[in-house]
This record gives sequence, C-alpha cells and structure tokens, in this order.
Amino acid sequence: MTGKKVLSVAEIARELELPESTVHYWKNRFAQHLPSVGRGRQKRFKPEAVEVFATISRLLKEGHTARDVMDQLSQSYPLQADAMADGAAGGTPATMSGGAMEPAMKMAAAIGLEIAKSVGEGIRSVMAVDAEGGPDVAEVRLGLEEAARRITTTMEETEALKSENAELKEKLKVMEAEMVRLRKDRREMEKYLLDKIKAVAT
Repeated sequence: MTGKKVLSVAEIARELELPESTVHYWKNRFAQHLPSVGRGRQKRFKPEAVEVFATISRLLKEGHTARDVMDQLSQSYPLQADAMADGAAGGTPATMSGGAMEPAMKMAAAIGLEIAKSVGEGIRSVMAVDAEGGPDVAEVRLGLEEAARRITTTMEETEALKSENAELKEKLKVMEAEMVRLRKDRREMEKYLLDKIKAVAT
C-alpha cells in the first residue's frame, strides 16, 4: 500500500485495478464506512480506506447485494463521524426560509428526475437481447458503470451548487451589514446637515 497520507479516487482505482467510475460510485454509496478528509471534489481518503474499498470489491464479486455489503461493513468497520456529519449537514436546510426552499426543492426534484432518466436509459440500452437471445454481460457491466458515472457526476455538481449557495449566503450577509452601516451614516449626515442649517438660520 502507498505511504501517502491521503489518496484520491483515481489513485485508489489504480491501486485496486478498478474502473474509476466504480470507485466514485462506491465512495458515495458506502461513505459512512470510508475514512476520508475534505468534501466534494476535494475529498481524499486515508490509507486505511483502501482496505474498505477492497472489501467492497470482494463482496460484490462474490455476488452479495449492496445491502449485504453495507451490513458486512457495519460489522467490520466503524462509522465515520465526518461522513455522518456531511450527510446531516446536507439534509437539514431548516434555516432557509420557505421562499428560498422552493427553488431548491424544484432543483432537487429536477436532479432526481435526470438521475432516474439516465439510469433508465442505461438499463434499457444494456438489456437489449443479442443474437443468441440473452443479454451481453460485458455490455450490462459497461452500461451500469456509465450510469454510476452519471450519478456521481450529478452528485458532485450538486455538492458544488451547495458550496456556491453557502458562499452566496455569506456574501449576502456582508452586503446586508454594509447596507445597515450606510443607512446609519446617512441618518447621521442628515442630522448633521439639519443642525448646520438651524445654526445658520438662527
């Protein structure tokens, strides 16, 4: 195993000889058991995560379902507090007003529909019957990997949008504070001018 402190998805994929799109999908599907640092595109994995990815790969190759894999990981590896916190943070927009929530909900619904459409198209295309009357396993695998890649890309874009939204909220707070300061300055200037006018008039 490499001696690096943290690893990217691409590095883990190379080390385990797996498609990068597959590792991308697993990093989201089994995030709570993968020791990592950072968020979104900056997320990197600790060296011990390679063992978890290898276990996921082995279990899936043995024919276990994703639910079986999750159960096995729960027994063998601890939950990662950072991943749990990320999930909680991403799922509690309670501080947003009702008006601000509506566009966000519409965007989330549109993203969900796009994911469902992509997965549906991928499955339909790969399940086409070949000349012998059975589905081509290689095509099924490639199609599912492509669907996983699309889902991963969409999830990363959603993370980027969430990050941009947080930055815009911070900028809005600064602008609101500046507006308050400007209003206060204006009132003080008006009072100063009125006092001067009164002094000249008398």
